[in-house]
Amino acid sequence: MTISVGELFDKCGLRFDGVARWDEKVPLNEPGIYAIASTSDLNDSIGLMTSYRPSQQAFDLLKATCPSVTIDGRSATTDELADRIGDFWIPQSAILYIGLAGTSVQTRVDQFYRTRIGQRAPHSGGWWLKTLSGLEDLYVHYAAANDPAAMESLMLRTFAAAVPPSIRRALHDHDHVAPFANVKVAGGNKRHGLGGYKIILRKAGQNELAAEARHVVTPSIAEIRPIANLRKSGPETTDHRALIESQVITQKDRANSNLRIPARSKFALPANDGFLDVTFRGQTQKVRWRVNGSRSGTIGLGKTIMRSIGNTNESIWLRVDGTSVLVEETTAG
Repeated sequence: MTISVGELFDKCGLRFDGVARWDEKVPLNEPGIYAIASTSDLNDSIGLMTSYRPSQQAFDLLKATCPSVTIDGRSATTDELADRIGDFWIPQSAILYIGLAGTSVQTRVDQFYRTRIGQRAPHSGGWWLKTLSGLEDLYVHYAAANDPAAMESLMLRTFAAAVPPSIRRALHDHDHVAPFANVKVAGGNKRHGLGGYKIILRKAGQNELAAEARHVVTPSIAEIRPIANLRKSGPETTDHRALIESQVITQKDRANSNLRIPARSKFALPANDGFLDVTFRGQTQKVRWRVNGSRSGTIGLGKTIMRSIGNTNESIWLRVDGTSVLVEETTAG
């Protein structure tokens, strides 16, 4: 037995605002926290989903959307993917995911609903939930918070402290303990070994696959069509430029005037230090690009732009063509 939603909120000093069934609109339109659980009962620490039940449809869709998904660097079958993700399931735990909303819980949860498995936007965090059979039986508990990022960290620490040692030792990664679908945790990501599980749109002629369906309530694989044949909007619109994701923007980033680019996204940018022509809100300027070896590269946008770009604790999208970079207003989640 771990901890119930009610106890977690109480220990973290949160005033509970309400609960909504999965796919129902959350009425809280202000910054806050939400916890997704397998029960609507605040005092039920075990919940109604006592074991990991993978959805074959979900994994088939993931493989169709991201055919190069791997485990520990090698190609993986759907069964192998389900087994590895299932190794992070925490028995006797009602809480499956804890998330924050920097501006609006209502908007953030709706983004969670709308993001299909394998997509990077609008909110790909917690995507392991989308592998579950019975997703429609989950509940979203929510509360307002003045500092959502600090509250999320406190809740994750409080949850981890409540996991019994015997359950912790049985997890695939017993050093990074968090609710099942929280991959990003304090001290680093869970060591899951998965790779290639999110779409990265590259240059034209290298189409990815996607499904014209919502969440994991999907058509058959025969109905899934190449991305070029789908009507799309937002950050995944077909484009001749490479689409990459920045690191999460922190307050320190804003003070240091640099936008950090993770190693996985540096493929689209020059291999050597130099200058980029960056366009943001219709204005183009030449800025410094530093590769920084195997670490995150940095684009020196300056404090004026960094103070206004994106949302703190979220990443953003960039469209890249050589040394030309367009900063998207859409956050990558």
